[in-house]
Amino acid sequence: MTLKNTKSEVDTIFKSTEVYASARELIIVQAKYIVKTCRESINASHSANAAIPGNQEDALKEAQEKAEKAGEILKKLQKRMKSDYGRFWRQDIITHQLFAIPEQEVIEAFSLLAVLGQADIPTRTIHFLMRVPGEYGKTRASLTVSGEPYVFGLLDCVGELDRVIYDSLKNNQTEFLKRIFKQMESLYTELER
Repeated sequence: MTLKNTKSEVDTIFKSTEVYASARELIIVQAKYIVKTCRESINASHSANAAIPGNQEDALKEAQEKAEKAGEILKKLQKRMKSDYGRFWRQDIITHQLFAIPEQEVIEAFSLLAVLGQADIPTRTIHFLMRVPGEYGKTRASLTVSGEPYVFGLLDCVGELDRVIYDSLKNNQTEFLKRIFKQMESLYTELER
C-alpha cells in the first residue's frame, strides 16, 4: 500500500480548508463591526425621534452616516469574499450563515431610516453613498443581501418601529405615531405570510 495518490489530494484539501478558515475569520471580525455600526445607526434614529423638533436633523444625519458606513464595510467584505473564496462563496451554507446577521442588521438600519424619513423601504439591493479611498467625496454604491436576512431585517425593523411608537406616545406626537403605526402594521402584514 502506497500513499503516492493521497499526498496531492490531502494538499488540495488542506489548502482549501486554509482559504475557508481565513475567510471565515475575516467574516467574523468584520461582522462585529457591521453589527456595532448598525446598532449605532439605529440608536441615532431613536435619538432623532426623541429629540426636540429642530434637533432631529443632526441625529438623522448621524444615523445615515453610520448606516452607510456599515453598508460600506459589508460591500467591501462581499467583494473580498468573491476574490478570496471564489465567485460561488455565497453557496457555502456556513459562509452564508455567517453573512446573515450583518446583512440583516444593515437592512434593519436602512429600513428604519427610510420609515422615519418617509422614504421607500429599500429592496434587497441597497443604494447608498460610500467614501472614495484617498478622496474627500463620496460615490454612489449598492450592495445586495440574501433573501432570508432581508426578511428578518424587515421584521427587526418592525420591532424598532414599536419602540418608535412607544417613544412617540411619551412625547405626545399623535400624528407621527399614527403614520408610523400604519406603516408598521402594513410591513408586518406583508411579512406575516
